[in-house]
Amino acid sequence: MKTINIINVVFFLFYSSIILGQQKQKKSQSIFNRISLRKSFQSTNSTAEPATITYTKSKGKSSSWLLDAAIGVDLTPRDSIKAISLTSYFEYHKNTLINEEQNNWLTGLALEWLIFDIQKKNWTPILISSIKYNKDNFNDVSSFQGSYYFTTIFKRKSNLKYFWIPNNIVNIGKSIQFNYTPYFGIENENRISTNQDSNNGSIYRAYFRVTPYLSIFKSYKKLNKLFDITADWQYRYNLYENVSSLNRKNHKFFFISANYIFFSNNDGNKTAKIGIDYTNGGNPTIGFKEQSFYAVSLKVQL
Repeated sequence: MKTINIINVVFFLFYSSIILGQQKQKKSQSIFNRISLRKSFQSTNSTAEPATITYTKSKGKSSSWLLDAAIGVDLTPRDSIKAISLTSYFEYHKNTLINEEQNNWLTGLALEWLIFDIQKKNWTPILISSIKYNKDNFNDVSSFQGSYYFTTIFKRKSNLKYFWIPNNIVNIGKSIQFNYTPYFGIENENRISTNQDSNNGSIYRAYFRVTPYLSIFKSYKKLNKLFDITADWQYRYNLYENVSSLNRKNHKFFFISANYIFFSNNDGNKTAKIGIDYTNGGNPTIGFKEQSFYAVSLKVQL
């Protein structure tokens, strides 16, 4: 499906050139200030999850790893407009704690665009898009992938009756803050190299995702900003595919984590946590097959 790959690239470069062309470049920043570390580039910058690592070493047995990490370099010229970001990134996902092991890396470009000016309107859709090369080492599959997700943001209404508004932080009593982010979109995967003919082909998926977030113990001064609970539910449905080895049309994924935050800067965009995690389901975009497991993980976001 070379035509679809070309469409992905043209679409991405077209919008990137328009958006970046609208900005007036200022003095360049230090490269270190442009580097970010997170779990993945499948979410908005403001709701990005921290990179995760778990390591176990049992006596007489081989070591086991879980690593979900993405490092990105912001390519956006710096000016007063903060509605657009363009990032070059590399992700690595490895998990040997589970029966169906995962060993997947990918690299590409990620675009986030707040389409309307939130200062002039009450809301704006947000486009989160990426094109990347993906290598599933465990299943020996190489592919080009594209994703186009949308969410929305509204001017903040902190009253609890507005809890249903996406990306809107509300107070539940004095001790809890809550918000959630829904995503809708399309994904495509065009396989260019596989270990057997039955794995060849292309896949086009509809995508829905919800990521709730709770910050707890807000009313206790000594515990404020020290604990949070995050969750992630994803649903993918194959709209079209011509890969003969596939045996399912949909993929569900669920993740929940309770965390202790032992470091956070003033803005809260650089954090370090220890969390208890539960994962159930599968995510075909990063080579994670249907299964479930628990883990205690160190999490870092920069």
